[in-house]
Amino acid sequence: MIRPSFSIIGTGFILERHIKAIRASGGVIADVVNNFNGQNNAWINMIMKTQASHVVILTPNIMHFDMALMARRFDKTVLCEKPLAVTSEQVKMLSELDKVYTVLQLRHHSLVEEIKKIKGKVKIGMDISVYRDDEYFASWKGSKILSGGILFNLGIHYFDLLLHIFGSAKKAKLKYCDEKVATGTIEGENYICEWKLSTMQPKEHQHRVFTIGKKEFNFSSKDNLSQEDLHIQVYKDLVQGKGVTPADVLPVTELIEKMYFSKK
Repeated sequence: MIRPSFSIIGTGFILERHIKAIRASGGVIADVVNNFNGQNNAWINMIMKTQASHVVILTPNIMHFDMALMARRFDKTVLCEKPLAVTSEQVKMLSELDKVYTVLQLRHHSLVEEIKKIKGKVKIGMDISVYRDDEYFASWKGSKILSGGILFNLGIHYFDLLLHIFGSAKKAKLKYCDEKVATGTIEGENYICEWKLSTMQPKEHQHRVFTIGKKEFNFSSKDNLSQEDLHIQVYKDLVQGKGVTPADVLPVTELIEKMYFSKK
């Protein structure tokens, strides 16, 4: 049996998680390139020349769309770290292509099936409070232009999970937003969610909690969500031709755009 092969663009901290997941899913790594340090065209040359069947995109968010488009032009299956793109128009364009997937690994979390059992109209408290140091904000992740800001960079995991479990949003309001903290509300047919994102939590007290009724569901208290090893399931799906598609993430992309617009 031919093992799936992967070319990776981007060498940041998340690379280690992807390498582990590729190996766990039976894949092999053909190439790894950086896009900085004098290698600005390395990813273009790699896509054009690699024999790998898959291209994995781990770069600043603003670059995801162009890289995914080019990889598909060369008939590569694409896996892109979240967000797939930072505008709904870009996501719509990618929706016209096959073999494009994005990483929203919380869909594989064991708590998802437990939460799905909750019936009726619910009130949800979403408290995503993590620690991010000065180095984080000095990087591209601290730039709204490069990352899409805190709603795309951090919030998309949890907004996507909300829609995935409870259904589409009917109303959304961004109450407060800066580069480190954001709050707001999201309402659906059977739920209302009061949410908070914070990157200012003490390191030893991080949490990613949905409170529904009197029950708390904590998705992780680790430094980074990738440490839950859910990327492995993402790759196991990918090699079977399954995953989170552009059509799947269009609703959450539109929701984030709507919330940013509501603050203007």
